[in-house]
Amino acid sequence: MFRTYQKNDFAYFVSLIFLVFPILGVFGGYYPVWTLGLTLAFTLAYLLIVYLKKAYSKWIPFLWFYTLAYIIFMSVTFQGGMMWFIFFNVNLLVWRFEDSISSYRFLSFLATLLILTSSSFLLTDDLSTHLMSMAISLFSLGMYYFQNRMRQERKMEEALAEQNRTINILSAENERNRIGRDLHDTLGHTFAMMSLKTELALKQMDKEQYEAARKNLEELNQISRDSMYEVREIVNKLKYRTVAEELLELERLFDLSDIILTVDSSLDLDSLSPVIQSTLSMVLRELANNVIKHSQADSCQIRLRRDHGIVLEFEDDGCGFEEVTGQELHSIRERLSLVDGDLEILSQSHPTIIRVHLKEGGKA
Repeated sequence: MFRTYQKNDFAYFVSLIFLVFPILGVFGGYYPVWTLGLTLAFTLAYLLIVYLKKAYSKWIPFLWFYTLAYIIFMSVTFQGGMMWFIFFNVNLLVWRFEDSISSYRFLSFLATLLILTSSSFLLTDDLSTHLMSMAISLFSLGMYYFQNRMRQERKMEEALAEQNRTINILSAENERNRIGRDLHDTLGHTFAMMSLKTELALKQMDKEQYEAARKNLEELNQISRDSMYEVREIVNKLKYRTVAEELLELERLFDLSDIILTVDSSLDLDSLSPVIQSTLSMVLRELANNVIKHSQADSCQIRLRRDHGIVLEFEDDGCGFEEVTGQELHSIRERLSLVDGDLEILSQSHPTIIRVHLKEGGKA
């Protein structure tokens, strides 16, 4: 019937401190003793709203309207300060129900504020009471707005974190598949040939065909040398992708992240040196990860050209940097310093533009 306690439930219990006012009010003579029963029922209704499981959601409307009726009755009949109890409902709207402004709970909450504010004008001529009722209404609406915005931002962060985890898993899976294909294509054929050559050489030696066996063993030796070279090539490829391969991978990742990627390159990518290829691939990967994980961008542009070296411009329409101190993207800056490259942030937000310059023929 009831859900288990969660660490975020603490916010619901903080509001319960307000219950001290109607309870002490009874002992102070401000409220009749029988109002303790109404207050107890209000407390139970509030806690039931918080903890009832979805299977018992049919009771929620009754409990919700009771809490509003209690606030209206106590405020209008006894003490206008009971309007503060509307904060209980703000908490429930934002964190328990995650309601929009079109829900019946928000509309009834809004109607309650209007009833409480208008009754303060109708029932008394006291200016301070009028100001207090308006202040509580405005504060309640502001509280709803900012808490709802905080909740939405938290959900976006959680969704982004989940998306990043998915992207990382898919990237790792893609990399494993690529390595598996390379090893299968390279070593599978090689080992088959080595096995056949070995069996053939053994049979030739049994038949005392030593010259033929020697020839097969020499071919076997050459195959093993070639395979060692090919394995080294595979290992080297694991260290970095070519720029063309990296751009293809980025297109896939940006597509998964619902970010529109545009690539404008005037370079002959295949002609770039291994050092430039490796460095550019690393820079592209790092900048792309930052955009996907942190920028909240909808689109991104990558521009590559020659201008006294290799120039990479990375632009996105995301939130960018709040403040530029010169220490941003330090891992990229450190890598670029090894090859006489530099990084410059041309625009820190809306759009964010980062320019990377690499000298061709720089340090290896």
